[in-house]
Amino acid sequence: MKSQRNRERKKRPCTAPKVISFSFDVGNGLVELTVHSDTPLNDDQWHRVMAERNVKQAVLQLDETYRASQLAPAQGHTRLELFSQLYVGKPASLTCQDSAAGGQRGFLGCIRALRMNGITLDLEERAKVTPGVKPGCQGHCTSFGMYCRNGGKCVEKYNGYLCDCSDSAYDGPFCTRDVGGFFEAGTLVKYNFLPEAVAGASRDSKILTHQLTPHEVNLTKEEVAFSFSTSNAPAILMYVSSKTQDYLAVVLRQNGSLQVRYNLGGLREPFSIDVDQRNLANGQPHSINMSRVDRSITIQ
Repeated sequence: MKSQRNRERKKRPCTAPKVISFSFDVGNGLVELTVHSDTPLNDDQWHRVMAERNVKQAVLQLDETYRASQLAPAQGHTRLELFSQLYVGKPASLTCQDSAAGGQRGFLGCIRALRMNGITLDLEERAKVTPGVKPGCQGHCTSFGMYCRNGGKCVEKYNGYLCDCSDSAYDGPFCTRDVGGFFEAGTLVKYNFLPEAVAGASRDSKILTHQLTPHEVNLTKEEVAFSFSTSNAPAILMYVSSKTQDYLAVVLRQNGSLQVRYNLGGLREPFSIDVDQRNLANGQPHSINMSRVDRSITIQ
């Protein structure tokens, strides 16, 4: 950014814990934008700030949720020329105008992905030669990610980490609690959603009975989500039937492609939805999320 006088400046002054501000002076007085967050920003979570000034307006955005803008002053310099250094953080020589921020306290935390005018600034290299600043924001997954077991993915949090077990057959803090089942050929697990006795099951099947009270049974919608991994096709992944001819089936066809089959009340013939034409019987984990409200169906 370039301009014409060295009294011009651009800064983000210290503010209250829920406020981010962006101020600049291009020769016609101080202009300041602020955004207010609903929750404190010193919450040990990652936040993203975008500040922009151009010939038309100034914009300040926080976390892609909060945004403030202001038209550029009618008078003033189009370009901004800064003769002082760029400070990331707050040097001791600067003062904090907002007493709510705690006087002389500077920034304590981690800053990463800093870009200015489209150029990424290498904070890691500069931190190596700056006293009191440690290079890198590797976070907790670098040291503790190996504790996420069974294919769980370590997700970085500022004050810790968590294990995402959605792509595995396990659950729990470290993806060690088995919540899946391995099915041999010809076997099934059966749930009974109506208060009736289960009868007629084959000796090769395993039966689990789960009874719902009438007010828990919703016939106008359902939500289904599960993951699977197999190398064999064709196969029935899930089948839900009723006392009528209505049913829902999720199947792998002969070529391994995924298909959802529905037969809802009033239809003369069932209809099919080809979800994915790829061969999903490739031994890799796959996930499906499906919801239906009346006759509207969403599948991912």
